[in-house]
Amino acid sequence: MSKMKPFNTLVSRQEALDIILKKVNQIKRKEKICIENARGRILAENITAEFNVPPFDRSAMDGYAVKAEDTFGASTFVSKKLKLIGFQHAGENWTGKIEKGECVQVATGSPVPDGSDSVVMVEYTKMEGQTVEILKPVYPKANISPEGEDLKKGDSVLSSGEILSPAKIGVLAALNIQQVSVLEKPKVGIYSTGSEIKPLGEALNPGQIYDVNSYTLASVISSMGCTPIRHNIVGDEREIIKAALEQASKYDLGVFSGGSSVGVRDLFADVIASMGKIYFHGVQVKPGKPTLFGEVNGSPIFGMPGYPTSCLSNSYIFLAPALKKIAGLPRLPPKQVNAKMSQRFVSSSGREQFLTVKIEKGMVIPVFKKSGDITSMANADGYIILPVNLDVIEEGEEVTVTLLN
Repeated sequence: MSKMKPFNTLVSRQEALDIILKKVNQIKRKEKICIENARGRILAENITAEFNVPPFDRSAMDGYAVKAEDTFGASTFVSKKLKLIGFQHAGENWTGKIEKGECVQVATGSPVPDGSDSVVMVEYTKMEGQTVEILKPVYPKANISPEGEDLKKGDSVLSSGEILSPAKIGVLAALNIQQVSVLEKPKVGIYSTGSEIKPLGEALNPGQIYDVNSYTLASVISSMGCTPIRHNIVGDEREIIKAALEQASKYDLGVFSGGSSVGVRDLFADVIASMGKIYFHGVQVKPGKPTLFGEVNGSPIFGMPGYPTSCLSNSYIFLAPALKKIAGLPRLPPKQVNAKMSQRFVSSSGREQFLTVKIEKGMVIPVFKKSGDITSMANADGYIILPVNLDVIEEGEEVTVTLLN
């Protein structure tokens, strides 16, 4: 009869993270994509302005282009009257020249007509036929955006490694850049293991459950700038697991859920050890102790717990930092808030515990059920970390909540 094998020495959360971040590397592959698809992507080239933006002096307001000296002394009581000699619309080019005592109607963003040096806002004018009354004086260059005010030719605009936001994509468009070089999204293979797992849409046999983890993992992976690639469920047979690991090693990273515990049929750790390396197997956290990290053919491989809450929780804690690094995303500190516990909580795990909670009316309410209950995460706003040596959190005690979103 086969026997269950106990875990070897458990590593701490920080030890596990240090190992993971030491062993994974940012990918360097690049691709050219259209800027309309570039939001959130990592820029892989430096961008320099090839021309001035704006490329001409333009009106910053709707109003009238004038010579500023023609408006001096104007007021609501004593207006200055100018002759209207033309109209300058955005995207058009009025070809005349403004002389003393003349003005041209202009629209916001339109080129400033030759001969003018300022724009009077329409709110401070009255028009009667071909005469425009100026009710407020302007100074030279008033309400005009000069050529190159935003960007000058030769300016360094964006740097390689920046995340392309909507505003930065707008800059690319202003420079007539239609395609941009970005880092490729890392490809991550996802595998759910175990004969008890059933694909969605199929009838369950006694003792079976639907595949939850491949979908939650795919969501985490895509939110971290990577491309998730889900595969068929992997059965509890050595050769099947070996074939799946061979396939996973062709991706930038492989993630398996289930099969990394100490049960009789959990073969995953044995197979990966025979094919590559295991850097740790078992982490001193709850939930999620049976987390594994290793490599096959030089590609990092994660073995996540099979229970849905454990799998998703450890995806945020261990997998997400690895994904960010290989994708080239900055590892920003998580958002946290302080609030008071709504009730007394006792921990007896002997491990660092991640307690899922929700926040209502400024109070922290535990929502953790069991490691197999995905609603423990679905109903949570975040989690609090209970150190190994902390057994009790008292009602009303202030705690730090790390937010999930």
